[in-house]
Amino acid sequence: MHAEDNSVYKRRLGFVVCEAEGALLRMRQLWVWMLLMALAFVNDRCHCCLQEERSGLLEIKAWFGHAGAASSELRGWDKEDLNCCNWSGVACYNTANRVTGLVLSGVNDGALGKDLYLNASLFLPFKELDYLDLSRNHLVGGLKNPGSLLSILFSVHIN
Repeated sequence: MHAEDNSVYKRRLGFVVCEAEGALLRMRQLWVWMLLMALAFVNDRCHCCLQEERSGLLEIKAWFGHAGAASSELRGWDKEDLNCCNWSGVACYNTANRVTGLVLSGVNDGALGKDLYLNASLFLPFKELDYLDLSRNHLVGGLKNPGSLLSILFSVHIN
């Protein structure tokens, strides 16, 4: 009888150990799943442009809006959309998500019928900007001068 009890005890102990290993495996799987979900969330959040550049783009939109230009191009620029690299007229460097190009052509094309004096400091947040198209906006001032800040820093297209 003693050998039989020992055998039952070993079977029960083996069952408990297997059950504990199964629970431990399920816990590890749960932790791995939670980690993957957290990484996916962080990765999704990281595919957006820099806050400074997004704010700069929204300032440009506000400036044109305040000046009276009502372009459909800028209507999609929404402060709730964190990825300004997907906004119309915005080009970004893929790996760094830095704004490298802006096409603002025709934002003020005939909307006001008057010339606008653009504040060049609106473009200071864009450290990697190398292409800027401001054509067909009735812009005046130092922008067309060959030595102007914008023409020196960027490939500026103004007509």
